[in-house]
Amino acid sequence: MFGIKTAMKLSRMVLLSLVVMAPAASSAQDATGRIFGTVYDQQGAVIPEVRITVTNMATQEARVATTDKEGSFQMLALPIGNYKVTAEHTGFRTVASAEQKLLINQALRIDFKMKVGAANQTIDVGAEAAPVETVNPTLGQSITGRTLTNMPLNGRDLLDLALLQPGVTESNDDNLGAGNYSIAGGRTDSVTFLLDGGLNNDLLDNSNVLDPNPDAVAEFRILTSDYTAEYGRNGGGVISVVTKSGTNQIHGSLFEFIRNRAFDANDYFNIQQGLPRLDLKRNQYGATLGGPIVKDKAFFFLAYQGQRQVKASPIIDSPVYTPLELQGNFSEAEPYDGVVCTISAGCPDPGVASFLAANPHFTTPNGSAANAIIDPTKFDPVAQAYIKAGLIPSAPGGLLNTSENAEDNRNELTSKFDFNLNAKDKLAATIGLNRAGDPYYGTLNPAPYASVPGFPSIDKKNYYFINLAYTRIISPSELNEFHFVTHRTNFGSIAQFVGK
Repeated sequence: MFGIKTAMKLSRMVLLSLVVMAPAASSAQDATGRIFGTVYDQQGAVIPEVRITVTNMATQEARVATTDKEGSFQMLALPIGNYKVTAEHTGFRTVASAEQKLLINQALRIDFKMKVGAANQTIDVGAEAAPVETVNPTLGQSITGRTLTNMPLNGRDLLDLALLQPGVTESNDDNLGAGNYSIAGGRTDSVTFLLDGGLNNDLLDNSNVLDPNPDAVAEFRILTSDYTAEYGRNGGGVISVVTKSGTNQIHGSLFEFIRNRAFDANDYFNIQQGLPRLDLKRNQYGATLGGPIVKDKAFFFLAYQGQRQVKASPIIDSPVYTPLELQGNFSEAEPYDGVVCTISAGCPDPGVASFLAANPHFTTPNGSAANAIIDPTKFDPVAQAYIKAGLIPSAPGGLLNTSENAEDNRNELTSKFDFNLNAKDKLAATIGLNRAGDPYYGTLNPAPYASVPGFPSIDKKNYYFINLAYTRIISPSELNEFHFVTHRTNFGSIAQFVGK
């Protein structure tokens, strides 16, 4: 056994983006939304100077604003999640909205109608959320909650959720570009990937870098067209993923998904070739844990997924020598066709026969060049050594049908940390890695560069992603947002040549 080792560090990226004093109608390219609305009295007149409190139901973080002279309010850069909004004003009853879900890039409108009365009297049904998005022109859809984690995704690939959206199609087999999905007819390698608001595109081929497992994700959103100003870079659609955050309660989960031969039927084409049912042994297991570091101030969320997979890779009708041909006997190399070859067992190879006629030194003793039989003792010593070592496969009929095991072992970790420094300053960090090839030396590909067994390659693919975000709320209509994103993709390959 010997190996040739090649390793390439394909990309390293550091991205700094600074958005200063974003206007009310737009926000930074971030995985957040905003809540806005207007407060009216019973006669329909607007009410200024109303105290508006927006509370995140998971972390109990509260943001406060005051309606302007037109009775309007808004809260920018709110993390996705469930919110409750209350309106308070002297001489009016306090009004509280029902719990509302805020999605990525959503402008959620909640209007209030306040009735005259004491402020300590609370009405819980006086606010209405607009049923239709009337502010943000971007077209897209979101997947959240149990739909996200319970969908039967083959291999638990989060990006397969894209196929649930209208206008998304799978890539053609002859597509040479990165990516597997076309959004609204765009190129598969022209999709912008965002992870917690940070750019998740590899700079070399524009593919995504870190693909978290579904149990780590709070929302998966695809934007197909009419993007607002904060979305640029690529025109082939936007896939924005937001990971889960910790809350004031400790929550966790354990999971394992199993596939093996006991659950699989044989493939139709394997039956045609007389091949047995191929092995597929896949175990995907992991855990999540989230909770408070400091109540109401700092939170953490961790998600791990491991994969151990052995999959049979079929090799069908691969041209090889027959056992006779490995001994130099090409007398039956040409198959019977009733026209050129009329011998049922086969006819001599004309090319070998011509070579022996011109080079009789290689014919067998007392043999005939016309029979296309080479003296095996005249083989080159290197070729003899390869044949003896079993490095040159053979099969009756000259077509090899077999299978080899391919291994795919991975470890993926996604972590999220949120810090509410004060009412106006927030810090968040997303750190993730995906190491393909762990815990063994690498991922085994049985025949990446050959059409026969015995020449496997061991590959390693490591992906790293860090996104640091700082948000400063200047006023209800102005904020300052800073992102630091860095990621790295590292590939390594070892080609092995294995003999008996």
